[in-house]
Amino acid sequence: FLSALLLIAPYTPKGLTIEVPGALVSKTYVDMTVSVMETFGVPVTREGYQKFSVSGKNVYLPGDYVVEPDASAASYFFAAGAVSGVPVTVEGVSRSSAQGDMRLLGVLEKMGATVRESKSGVTVTGGKLKGVTVDMADMPDVAPTLAAVAAYAEGVTRVDNVGHLAVKESNRLTSVVRELSRMGIEASTDGESLEIRGGTPRPAAIEVYDDHRMAMSFAVMGLRAPGTLIREADCVKKSFPDFWDEWEKLYG
Repeated sequence: FLSALLLIAPYTPKGLTIEVPGALVSKTYVDMTVSVMETFGVPVTREGYQKFSVSGKNVYLPGDYVVEPDASAASYFFAAGAVSGVPVTVEGVSRSSAQGDMRLLGVLEKMGATVRESKSGVTVTGGKLKGVTVDMADMPDVAPTLAAVAAYAEGVTRVDNVGHLAVKESNRLTSVVRELSRMGIEASTDGESLEIRGGTPRPAAIEVYDDHRMAMSFAVMGLRAPGTLIREADCVKKSFPDFWDEWEKLYG
C-alpha cells in the first residue's frame, strides 16, 4: 500500500506526505519503489522509513530502464537445489540485486547449501541441511519457500517477524502450518513467527488457498515427496504463468 501511494503521489494536486507508525516491514520493496520513481524524474524526500514526501502536479519522465529478474520467482529454484542436492542454476540473477528476496541465498548457505555465483547466474546445491533462526521481516514472500526447505532440515527452523504473512493472498502463517502438518511435518505459529521441525515429508494432496506462493513453495517439497498433489495449480498465473513448464524441466 505504501508503494502504491508513493507511485500516485506526483499526480495529486498537492502531493502527499506519508507517515509510517511503528516499524516498517518489507523495507527493500519501498527502497526499490523510491529508486524507480527517482530514475523517472520524481524526487522523494524521506526521513528513513518513518516519513515520505512527494510534491504534487508532477509527471514521470520517459526513459530506459532495465528490469531485474524476479528474485521471488527465482527462490523456488534456489530451494529446489537446496533440497534435491542436485545443482540448480538460475540464469540472469545476481546476489548484488536490490531485491530483498535474494537474501534467501544467505539463509540457504547457513542451512548447509552451497551457493556459487558466476557471470551467467547463481547455482545452489544442497548438502546436509540444518535448522536456523532467521528474521524475515524484509523478505516475507520467500518465507513459505524457506518453510519448504526447513521441512527437510535437521532440527528446528524459526522464522521471526512475519506476522504480516497473515494478510497476504492467504494467511500464510496458518496455511503453511496446516499443509506441512498434512505432510507429516511438525510446525506451529504464534502469530508473529513460524517454527518448523524438519523430518521426512510424506506425499499429500496440498490445499493452496488460491495462493500462488503456497503452490510454488509446496512444489519444492514434491521433489522429494513423489506423489504430492498441488490443488488449484493454476493460481500460479498471478505471478509466474509458465511456472509448471519451467518446473517440469527439473525432472528432465
